[in-house]
Amino acid sequence: MTKPLETPKELAERVGLPVTNIRYLIREDMLDHIYTAPGRRNPKIPNGAWEKYVAQFTVKAEPKAATSRREG
Repeated sequence: MTKPLETPKELAERVGLPVTNIRYLIREDMLDHIYTAPGRRNPKIPNGAWEKYVAQFTVKAEPKAATSRREG
């Protein structure tokens, strides 16, 4: 059974990033989160928030246009 909420540290360990990166995404409101204590403390990340972030901010690669090379 998965937990409905995880701490920034738990998410960082799961996805392989430093916890400081996760906290930055929370601070900049780029990653969905909730606060479980007054005063914007103790943030928790709901299930699916990381996957939503990745889908939202993934930059799609553009296929390179075929260029003809002239030899000569």
